[in-house]
Amino acid sequence: MTPSLERLNELVRQAEAKSRAKKLGSEVQQAAVQLREAEERARVASMRLREVRPAMVRKLEKAETDEQQLKELIKKLAQFKTALDPAENPENLVDDAKAEIDRARKEAQSALEEIGKEAEEARKGLRVAMEHYHQVRRELDRLQPALAENFSSEDKLLWEAEVHFPGGQLQALAREVEAGAPFFGSLSRAEQYAQLKVWIGRHRQFQEAADHDDADETTLALAQRVFHQLKNLSKTHEPGYIEAFRLDFQTDWAFYISEAQGQLLQATEAVRMSKDREQLRGEAQARDVERTAQARELGRAAMNELKALMTRVHLPEEGLDEFLELLKQTVNGLGASDPELLDLVMPFREHVSGGNGLRALRRSLDRIKEESSKDSEPELFRAQFQDVLSSTSGRRAVMIGGSVREDVRKTLQRLFEFDRLDWEPYEDAKPAALDSMESRVRNHGVDLVLILRSFVGHHVTERLRPLCEQHDIPCLMVDRGYGLAQVGETLRKGLVKQVG
Repeated sequence: MTPSLERLNELVRQAEAKSRAKKLGSEVQQAAVQLREAEERARVASMRLREVRPAMVRKLEKAETDEQQLKELIKKLAQFKTALDPAENPENLVDDAKAEIDRARKEAQSALEEIGKEAEEARKGLRVAMEHYHQVRRELDRLQPALAENFSSEDKLLWEAEVHFPGGQLQALAREVEAGAPFFGSLSRAEQYAQLKVWIGRHRQFQEAADHDDADETTLALAQRVFHQLKNLSKTHEPGYIEAFRLDFQTDWAFYISEAQGQLLQATEAVRMSKDREQLRGEAQARDVERTAQARELGRAAMNELKALMTRVHLPEEGLDEFLELLKQTVNGLGASDPELLDLVMPFREHVSGGNGLRALRRSLDRIKEESSKDSEPELFRAQFQDVLSSTSGRRAVMIGGSVREDVRKTLQRLFEFDRLDWEPYEDAKPAALDSMESRVRNHGVDLVLILRSFVGHHVTERLRPLCEQHDIPCLMVDRGYGLAQVGETLRKGLVKQVG
């Protein structure tokens, strides 16, 4: 275009703009109002279609089911006609049932036709309004571009209104799948299954509509890409078989999508409730841990007061009531099997009685006393197990399980002349402690391992015995506690036999 022609074109545009300024602005405003009204009508019609159509489809299905049942009953009426009571008028009941079924079917079909027609007319009206608005907006851009920003909300509505048509619905689906795919793996299996049903249902709904509307190559290519994305999500996560991926599967897609959306809502709600329960359980556990820590702190403080009392008064002649009260507080915080508490209270075992954990403490004290009574004369056992000493004397031993009793450990070490006897309680026989024990075995830092079978889990035995055998270190299982007789018999069977 020559400079003169370009200048002339601009003069004509300006003159046309001046002559049409008021009229054009009014036309754009009117077109915008029509667009909003048409979009609102289409949106309401689409919502009604989504909400009412599934119910009418179910009503039609029920009519079909009722009709089949009626046919079966008519056959049976003919078969048992002689046994029927004529006063009941079965023929009239058949006619009434047919009329009710026909009426229900016609009502459902009429409602479906009505909402379908309403939605179709609303979409046609919206398309006309969109084209008219687009036309006057183009003219506005050409003649008065400065006014374009006044219609930004209408321009956005024009773009959003596309979702009322198959092409726009496909683009919205493509954007949704693209945004949701990276987070699909974080959904529960039920959520994945329902979400895929919603997406593939909407895709198949577009395909069905595209059979009746002209779709350009770009739209068809987008449809193909979305289908492959959904198929890959299904193959990757395998949430379950979805028949809608089969191209020969046909159904009422609006009803299919509605059902899938209901399933997705239920699955999402189930996940939310599960997370809420997990959160409540975690909070409860945290409160339990805090209460336990507070109880142990109070129990430790009570034990310190108990120790101070025992050094200040002459039990049991004085201070016994205060002693028992502090003892209850200590048991409530530390439990009735705390080794330090048991050793502290053992001299006053006969005076321990009452509730609030003292009965359990007394039982623990009595059990320890019984075990000790069996070993009351350790020197007699030395003669009884004289044949074992040659296999134990000078060895470095470790005993695993139960609560450590220092008096028993010293007696065992002295009786069997161990160079050293370590006693590892079961509570400490956890991965870190077992790792340390395994390291001692590998480095030959121990010559003998005794496992108190009644006080440890199988994992301790399963980890240590094979390792000890590999390094030629005896690993013996002590049954029925840790008394001198039980340990002695175990050593005799395990070591004297080996030496022999």
